[in-house]
Amino acid sequence: MSVNMFVIIPIFFVHITFVITAPQPSQKCSLSDSACIKAAAQPMVSVLAAGIPELGTEVLDVMHVDRIKVDLAGLKLNIRDADIKGLKHTVIDEISVDMAKKQIHMIIHANMNLKAKYKAAGRLLILPISGEGDTTIKLKNLEIRMNVPFELTKNANGKDVIDLKSYKYTYDVKDNAHFHLTNLFNGNKELSDTLHTFMNENWKALTQEFAVPVLEQPLNKIFSTMKTYLKSQPLEDIAVV
Repeated sequence: MSVNMFVIIPIFFVHITFVITAPQPSQKCSLSDSACIKAAAQPMVSVLAAGIPELGTEVLDVMHVDRIKVDLAGLKLNIRDADIKGLKHTVIDEISVDMAKKQIHMIIHANMNLKAKYKAAGRLLILPISGEGDTTIKLKNLEIRMNVPFELTKNANGKDVIDLKSYKYTYDVKDNAHFHLTNLFNGNKELSDTLHTFMNENWKALTQEFAVPVLEQPLNKIFSTMKTYLKSQPLEDIAVV
């Protein structure tokens, strides 16, 4: 191999590194056109959920969470090795960008299925709970409302990008939640059946009381992916400005 080839090959790979870009929406929208933004953003949900290796973003479906800890209202619950499915089917109900307030508002919904190992002790509303084993939690029509402040900053090439700063959210499980835990009360079937019946009949109260710590890490991962993606895209490439 000639000396010239030793020079050309590294240059070639450097060029490839810089021309690789993350996928972009299929259409550009004015930032004041919420209907257009919604239509352009919806196909990107599955793209972001699959992870973007060029940007180093995590796979969001199936999402893996090492540990979730709930210590609330008399319940001590440790969830580990959780796999969460369903986020790639998230539906965007509303999305708008307020350039004056520098804020993105979104309403989304999805079905979420969590499978994990658990250890629980304490009280679940009015009933005692004790057990260690496997758990499945299914949330049907989980609605998330998010307000996401941002700033416009410059990237390395001096182009404007959206830099998400934080988020606030509210949630509501609209349709149903279903809980199943193995080895409750050391395998006592009568006590286990009683608790399962109570949990699945009172799913609304349980999700209102205990869902926040369960949702925290998944939402953090979603926010991180959105932040990384938008910082990688010059605003002029993804929107009419």
